[in-house]
Parts: sequence; structure tokens; C-alpha cells
Amino acid sequence: MVKKLTIVFGIVGVLIGVMLTFQFQTSMPLSLDFAADEALARENLFKEFLDEQLYLQDRIINLRGEISQTEADLNIQSETANLEILESLKMEVGLSKVHGIGLTITLQDGKNAVREGANVSDKDLVQASDIRDLINILFASNADAIAINDQRVIASSAIASVGTTILVNNAYITPPFLISAVGDSDIMLQRILNDSLLKGLHERNKKQNILFKIVVKNIMTIPIYSGDLKTNYLNLVNKDGL
Repeated sequence: MVKKLTIVFGIVGVLIGVMLTFQFQTSMPLSLDFAADEALARENLFKEFLDEQLYLQDRIINLRGEISQTEADLNIQSETANLEILESLKMEVGLSKVHGIGLTITLQDGKNAVREGANVSDKDLVQASDIRDLINILFASNADAIAINDQRVIASSAIASVGTTILVNNAYITPPFLISAVGDSDIMLQRILNDSLLKGLHERNKKQNILFKIVVKNIMTIPIYSGDLKTNYLNLVNKDGL
């Protein structure tokens, strides 16, 4: 009986040993595989994070380059626009030469004109008012630039008579009076030849009290303004335009 119990316990012990051995052999590899997979997943995530960081850094660098290029382009456009405005203002105040097509108008005293002595006759003399009328017509015709005997005429130019003497920009000019204008010659010519706009001048020209001649030019140059510039209303501005 004891022998049988010994055999039974032996068999049970063997079975328990086999079961424990099988359990240890199956559970340990599962635990090790899970840890390895988790480590591999973390490694892959870290690699993806590094790759994404590198991509974002490259993207930031590219965007900074695009921003810098855009700023440079805007600065160039701004400088170009400012230069264009400056050149336009310089032309308006006569501080730059103007080249282009246009025409010349020659005004000359009549054949019997006398500018000095007791026999002066106003009807045979070109008056400052005649020149002013022509200048006004030219400006109204959108002339780009005008000069009288190489004296640049701007909006503030004075054309006046002192006796029989004519002054332009306080400079004494003598006949023949050569008015040069750069601009649309067709429009200027049309308005100058309009009798209703310059009635007195055309009537005196027909009677030869004064001589009046127009020549269209394909290319001509108007000189820089040489008179005084009034700066009463000029203000200095800073870089920001304030």
C-alpha cells in the first residue's frame, strides 16, 4: 500500500514538474517578446519624431528664405516707386531735363517795332501777356515741360513786363522769343491754332504787327529750372514719412 502511494505521489510530482516546466517555458518568451516590441515601437516613434523635426527645420529655413526674398522684392519695388515719385516731382518743379517730341513757337516783334526811344508802339511789340497766354495754353494742353529762351517755366514762374523789357524768372529776355514745349504736339498745335483761344495774338499776326511761327520737333530738350525755388511750405519728413 505504501509502495502504491509512493508511486502515485511520484507520478503526481512528475506531472506537476512537467506542468511547471511548461509554464515557465511559455510565459518567459511572451514577456520578453512584448518588451522587445515595445522598445522597437518606441525606437520607431523616436525616429519618426526626429525625421519630423528635421523636416520642420528645413521647412522653417525655406520659409525664412522666402520671407527674406519677399522683403527684398518689396524693398526694391518701394525704392523704385519712390524713385519714380521723386523723378516726377523733380520734373514738375523743373529740377530735371526733359526730352521728347514737342514744338517751338517763335514770337518776334513787328517789322516797324521800336523797343527804345520816343517812338515805341505797343501794337508792334510782343507783350508779356502774349507769352503768358501761350504758356497757359501749353500747360492746359498737358505739356510736360516748357521753356522761354532757355528759361524753364514752372507753375510759380513770373512772366512780367518792366516798360518794354520782359522778365522770365527775373531774367531779362530779348526778342525773338522762342517758346519750347515737350508734350503731345498734336494737341498743343490744335489749341494754339484755335483763333478763339488766342484771338488777339492771331489778329496781330495777320496784320503783321507781330510775327508768329510754329515748328513741330521730333526730339527736343527742355533745360533745368534755374530760377529761385520758394520753400515757404516745404516740410522735412523722416524715413517713415512723418
